[in-house]
Amino acid sequence: MTRTDFKHGLPALTCLILAGIAFGLTAIPNSKASDNLAMVWMFEPDEGVVLPYVLAMIEPAASLAAAARQFVFYGYYHYGFPYFGFSALVLLPLQWAGQIDNIPLVMLALRQMVNVLPMLMALLLLVYLFDRFKSYRSPLLLLILLSVPAVMRNFVWWHPDGLVTLLMTAGIFFLWRDRLRLGWNFLLSAVMVGVASALKLVGLFFFLAVGVVILAALVEKKVVIIRAAAMGLAYLTVMAGSFVLANPFLLSEWARTEYIYTLNKQFYLVREGYEIVYERGIRAAFPIVREYYGVGILLIPALYAAVTGLFNPARRLLNGIILANFISLTINIFFFTHFKFQYWLPAVLPLIACLVQLLPEKPVLNMDNLRARVLPLAMMSVVLVQVVVFLGQDAAFWSERTARAENNERLQFHDRVVEQLSAWQRQPLKVYYDYRLYFLDTPFWQGQTTFDLLSYEWLRETDFDVLILLQQRIRDYLHPEAEGIDTEQFARNQAFYRDADRGALTGYALLYRDSIGLIFVRQNLLGKVE
Repeated sequence: MTRTDFKHGLPALTCLILAGIAFGLTAIPNSKASDNLAMVWMFEPDEGVVLPYVLAMIEPAASLAAAARQFVFYGYYHYGFPYFGFSALVLLPLQWAGQIDNIPLVMLALRQMVNVLPMLMALLLLVYLFDRFKSYRSPLLLLILLSVPAVMRNFVWWHPDGLVTLLMTAGIFFLWRDRLRLGWNFLLSAVMVGVASALKLVGLFFFLAVGVVILAALVEKKVVIIRAAAMGLAYLTVMAGSFVLANPFLLSEWARTEYIYTLNKQFYLVREGYEIVYERGIRAAFPIVREYYGVGILLIPALYAAVTGLFNPARRLLNGIILANFISLTINIFFFTHFKFQYWLPAVLPLIACLVQLLPEKPVLNMDNLRARVLPLAMMSVVLVQVVVFLGQDAAFWSERTARAENNERLQFHDRVVEQLSAWQRQPLKVYYDYRLYFLDTPFWQGQTTFDLLSYEWLRETDFDVLILLQQRIRDYLHPEAEGIDTEQFARNQAFYRDADRGALTGYALLYRDSIGLIFVRQNLLGKVE
């Protein structure tokens, strides 16, 4: 390798080192606070509810056909098969090695391989799109993207958003690489977006970017209108085909019916809220945007860079695709769903990557160029200050996440639960516990939880011996501004939580209460103390 070759390869090497450091650092918190499934449930309920289904996908089966059936029909269709299938494949070596019951190792593998690694690949792809790993701007852009608190937060759980962001970024990449020819790269973009839609339906909002490309191809006279119409239809067809192939359970009528039911329910919950109304719009989203994306210090310069990039013929196509993707997805998640930080990642990270256009490819500027770039360089200076602030926030979050199981009040509350119920330690008990609490099953005690709000009607149907309720959940549902989607049902839920808050649940006695939770036991159990 010559000195020139090494110089040209240095930005790529630096980016790989940065990505490797990020991968290693995230493994530290991702290896903590996962001693057992109950702990996983308490800290990340989304992980806890999914893990048993993934484990069931790779359980030993009586035949190859049975193994394939349980692998494809996993039975929890809130997320698509690519997420579950990839997660199961990640765990397969642990199954063969006899380590599948090692929950800390299982969770570390899932978090690192299913979320962290794809997200890092997405960030590297964005860097390539804008700088081809040619200059100092590449590692700088990667550092900016890594510093965003939303990226750090998404690194430390097992969730589909890393895969979704990678696939949507690949969709942008192939759409850009097509260069308005509407050829094979155009259709490869459809494949990426179709698979992303199979994971989560975020790909459905890529339509504006595709429309912009088709319109630009017509304006630039790259294609005639008949070919544009035909390739637009082909994009939709390939995207739909990729969606079905990526979710093979859709070929079964009963699984398809269950999937459609789940999808409709998820649409409703994301739009309206989970039993209580979640406020939508900019005002509701603003505190989350400020916490995870830094409000305008990052986003305004990024928008400026993207819009001005439209006037650069060499950058026009890429900036147009990114802006179209950003606009369509942002409108949806700000105004038609309640905002969660991870929903925005596939739209906002490509936009933030546009920031690199504010910097010259070579750091040496003459005075004439310097005067012309005063505003971009001033913006970039402010961005770099924000990055320093972000890195401080990330370090604090990393430290807190790593130590989250140490002296944790909810873990300590479980010890008090065991102590308070010690009189019935050898009696079979059916125990309900709120899903944000820690509870371990015993040979005699069987625990169950639910995401749903509780009511007396539910209590009569479930017939629990012990109820362990989280104090914060009671406060949330009795908050004066809390509004139920079904007002009549919510009134019944509030009646239950109001009685619980007073320590007066019908048929139950309040055994213990502190700032974390409450323990109720069935009245007739009080006479069965050992």
